[in-house]
Amino acid sequence: MRIKKAKANKNVNSDPVKNFEKWKKRYDKSRKQTKRPNKKRDWEIERENIQKLVDKYAEINPKEAVKFSDFPLSKKTVKGLLEAQYRQPTEIQRQTIGFALQEKDVLGAAKTDNRVSYIHCKSSVLWSQLWLLRKVGKNHEFSAGLVIGGKDLKEESLKIHRTNIVICTPGRLLQHMDENSTFHASDLRMLVLDEADRILDMGFADTLNAIIENLPKTRQTLLFSATQTKSVKDLARLSLKDPEYVWVHEKAKFSTPATLEQSYVVCELHQKVDMLFSFLRSHVQKKIIVFFACCKEVQYLFRVFCRLRPGISVLALHGKQPQLKRVDVYNDFVRKKAAVLFATDIAARGLDFPAVNWVLQFDCPEDANTYIHRVGRTARYKEGGEALLILLPSEEQGMISQLQEKKVPINKIQVNPDKLVSVQQKLEAFLAQEKEQKERAQRCFVSYLRSIYLMKNKDVFDVFQLQLPEYATSLGLAVAPRVRFLDKAQQQRLGEAPESSTAPDREADQELESFKAQLRGDRTSMQLEEEEEDVDEEEEENGELPRSLLHSAEEQEDEDLDLDLLTVKRRDVFNIDDGQDEKVFSHTLCFQSMVYNHLSLILRSCSFYIKVEYFL
Repeated sequence: MRIKKAKANKNVNSDPVKNFEKWKKRYDKSRKQTKRPNKKRDWEIERENIQKLVDKYAEINPKEAVKFSDFPLSKKTVKGLLEAQYRQPTEIQRQTIGFALQEKDVLGAAKTDNRVSYIHCKSSVLWSQLWLLRKVGKNHEFSAGLVIGGKDLKEESLKIHRTNIVICTPGRLLQHMDENSTFHASDLRMLVLDEADRILDMGFADTLNAIIENLPKTRQTLLFSATQTKSVKDLARLSLKDPEYVWVHEKAKFSTPATLEQSYVVCELHQKVDMLFSFLRSHVQKKIIVFFACCKEVQYLFRVFCRLRPGISVLALHGKQPQLKRVDVYNDFVRKKAAVLFATDIAARGLDFPAVNWVLQFDCPEDANTYIHRVGRTARYKEGGEALLILLPSEEQGMISQLQEKKVPINKIQVNPDKLVSVQQKLEAFLAQEKEQKERAQRCFVSYLRSIYLMKNKDVFDVFQLQLPEYATSLGLAVAPRVRFLDKAQQQRLGEAPESSTAPDREADQELESFKAQLRGDRTSMQLEEEEEDVDEEEEENGELPRSLLHSAEEQEDEDLDLDLLTVKRRDVFNIDDGQDEKVFSHTLCFQSMVYNHLSLILRSCSFYIKVEYFL
């Protein structure tokens, strides 16, 4: 009986229908023991990791940050940096990253070799120039694009609104803002301008103001340049709020890299072409950038130097070229082991030319800031480099005083007249054979004088002290072209009564107004006519030059190179000599340059970044 009763009780207890509560209790207990915690999704883990990094932003101490890994950066960013061989930040990066992470506005200035600006946002992504972006950011899931003139606008319009990071020119950006209904910047989180002092000046003022009108005021703004602006007006129009000033070289002994050796020579205007040719013949195994004052100079001297065969490949880069042509020239120069690049100040900012040995400034820069940007194309990233500045006697005192004020250490060297090679007769022969070359020489002559005449600093630039007949002869011209605006200015200068207004006088006035309008960024009818003329000229120039004109160093016969073209008298221009006697020794030369600039935007919701580059 007991056995039957026990069996009956067992059946009752095990029956979930008759004893549901007991069964449920046992079931829940067993489930509790076997239940596993819910696995977090990837985006939840990523968000938690980012929040941990954000919590550390306030603890950043730039003085203790020796490596990139010392900053609270994401693992993906640090991995990308290490794979790209970037381990230690430059001084400007070290001092700026913390402010950028904390969403503070920044004004940053650093030497040209020390100014690869990295931007890091809450998404823990580190951005820089596009080529670096592909390396450093390859572990992140964002898209990037280059938006510049000369590319297919429709194709850009289809992609730009889906792009996280965009690098573009100001004009092209504004065009998308005006014409592309799918593009907007209402979610912009960060605005970054590189070469800020240049992009804020009058030449780009209208374009930049129009861009800023389309940007939200509640954003972070960072400005970078080797020569920074502190203009209250500029800061106000950009809506900067209590910006942090990061002046890396403010207390430095010199404002240029220590690895850069800088010299200058004084010679007459009519000797400059001979000196340039002699210099190139002495440095056929080097990579050289030569800066000129205007496009017409580059166009003319590029063609005649191709004919003169200096023993080194000659390339030209200037603002009259189409955008894509400039890119091709840049890439061609980068690929060559030895070459010379004739360029205007379009190449003086923002462009990175690896392994440039020399920067030669054929024409005096507008000011000390322009000089600093030009020489910044060499001696980059702790590498060595040399720079040579050619000054006229009337330019020496004023320009050297400016450089001393900017803490630029530069030494005067002497030209060895026995080593100068005259090319005047060859140029005369070229011009006698080709009418087009003669016209180019005349335009070069007038354009150079116009650029000098319009310079603001008359203590350095005095067009009336130039020896015009001798200069014309040095370009291969038999007679100096008449410069009407200069004749009229000379009359006013001497206090003579101006002659009655004639058609040539009106033409001269219009010519000057056109050039001034070009500086302001305006486009007059005369300027448009000049552009059409330049297009025809460029089609010929960018067509097929005879291969016989484009000689490289390898095509030349072996020759004994004259390396004693210049001798230098080294002295301390700042009176901080350590007591050593001045030494005179032989010195070889080298030059550099190239300009590029950028405006960068990063949008939060769409993670949008725009880097705007401009050409002068």
